[in-house]
Amino acid sequence: MSTEAVSAADVESTRKIGARIYGEVLRRLADVTQERAADFMGTSPSTISRMKEDVEKACHLLAALGFQLAPTDAVVVDQAEQMAVESLAFKYLQARQEAWKWR
Repeated sequence: MSTEAVSAADVESTRKIGARIYGEVLRRLADVTQERAADFMGTSPSTISRMKEDVEKACHLLAALGFQLAPTDAVVVDQAEQMAVESLAFKYLQARQEAWKWR
């Protein structure tokens, strides 16, 4: 466990990320509708409405833990994978540029 103090900038960054995650959740809930979400959960729309405050806190916790949200159809890669793809793309483009010079 860390005894290092958290800076005010880190607290603010976490708050902003948590608010962004919460906004994404609310937008998706508006798209799906509270009624449909309630049906999926086997509960009432009013229960979903009451849960929003807890969801906001949970989103802030997710931000503090370093989590991000992604839609189910998203492809998520870690930084090492992203760097590998970028490196390969860069090498490919360099090779193409060299080939164009000799045409």
